[in-house]
Amino acid sequence: MNEEKKLFLLIAVFAAALLVWVGCTTMQATDTAKASVSEITTKWEGSGHADITSETFNHWNEDDPAEVPPVCAKCHSTSGFRDFVGADGSAAGSVEMAGKIQDPVSCTACHSTATHELDSVTFPSGTEITGTGSSSACMTCHGGMGSSRDVAKATEGKPEDEPIGDQAIIGNHYFAAAAVRAGSDGGNGYEYEGKTYVGTFTHAPGVETCTTCHDPHSLHAREPENSDTSLCQTCHSEVTGYKEYKTVSMSKVDYDGDGAVESMYDEIEGMKVLLHQAMSQYSAKVGDGTMFGFYGDVYPYSFIDTNKDGQITEDEATFPNQYRLFTPRLLKAAYNYMFTVKEPGAYIHNGQYVLQLMYDSIEDLSAISGVTTTGLTRP
Repeated sequence: MNEEKKLFLLIAVFAAALLVWVGCTTMQATDTAKASVSEITTKWEGSGHADITSETFNHWNEDDPAEVPPVCAKCHSTSGFRDFVGADGSAAGSVEMAGKIQDPVSCTACHSTATHELDSVTFPSGTEITGTGSSSACMTCHGGMGSSRDVAKATEGKPEDEPIGDQAIIGNHYFAAAAVRAGSDGGNGYEYEGKTYVGTFTHAPGVETCTTCHDPHSLHAREPENSDTSLCQTCHSEVTGYKEYKTVSMSKVDYDGDGAVESMYDEIEGMKVLLHQAMSQYSAKVGDGTMFGFYGDVYPYSFIDTNKDGQITEDEATFPNQYRLFTPRLLKAAYNYMFTVKEPGAYIHNGQYVLQLMYDSIEDLSAISGVTTTGLTRP
């Protein structure tokens, strides 16, 4: 065999081997991609974003027509979110059309060019925060709906301790993690005149975006061992699982005045109890003495405490028994209470901000309620 034939044969063998290697590599990559997509899909299917049976995506089923109103569609339907970001070809920044019912937050809500290009968020307070990067999509819906601006409008020019008249509670909506994290920079809590408040909680380098701590598909807080344990354990050596986040105590301050230095979660829980007591006792001493109570599991959350025992039972938590005798002073405090209660992650997202809001609410009610800030500490 001459040299040319040997060279040709060698090249042919090499080419064949290369084709086999490329084919195997492509198959492996495809299998990996399929496995990845399957894993992501499984995570998403178990998340609140995918729960097609939840009230979140079915509240309007009995309406005529059965559709999600534009004011709600942005966060309660994929079609509405795509409308808001302009992924459907419409103008960005507003929702033009009603959303579809039973249209949970699916892949195309977050995975579009328009969504990826988001880099700012405007909160219900009207405040815009820029440079929000990869957290923008999350913050768009987790900024809430109501704001301190709504409270100010409802109470403007009215005597502080006289019932406004058929006034329902005002809330920031649910899971407003972005609004809480932004603190005073977002302007969503009701901030009392003459007081100063903390701004955005930046946590620590490396843990400053939503998806650093939350899996973007399952939405669960990441287990430390699956998210880079060192990020948590550098400062929180006691944390070995996400359930232990509630045990973290960095400030070592007894904010709620119970004589024990507890975790931020427990300090907030203690302050919530005191604020609820203050609101209940205040309400019993103004107007006709009808007592206010809060029950977070049943809409509209504020109810008449008919037996005046300081707590709302299931029997009292009925729509006809809702409390609508708010004075301006009570409405402000109730807004801050609900702002905290309806954001279960407040202790991580910006614990000091919600403690400041509740402390100031207790203080504002104290002259009439009798529940004072003596022994409490304001961050």
